[in-house]
Amino acid sequence: MGNLLKRLLSKLLASELDKRKERLRSKLQAQINTTSSSWVKTRNQLYIDLLEIASESMITKMEKEILK
Repeated sequence: MGNLLKRLLSKLLASELDKRKERLRSKLQAQINTTSSSWVKTRNQLYIDLLEIASESMITKMEKEILK
């Protein structure tokens, strides 16, 4: 029973993390689409690429910077 609970909790946390990543990805992509600054485009694309491998703590730090 404990193993099942751990798997369910893990699935729930992963799902929440994916939602947070998607929210950041959408905001970054919107900025890429609306800016003429090559710096902003490059920076945001780097953030999007990092989102693929980001841990929860990295996501939290990125949210603080991006979602100000």
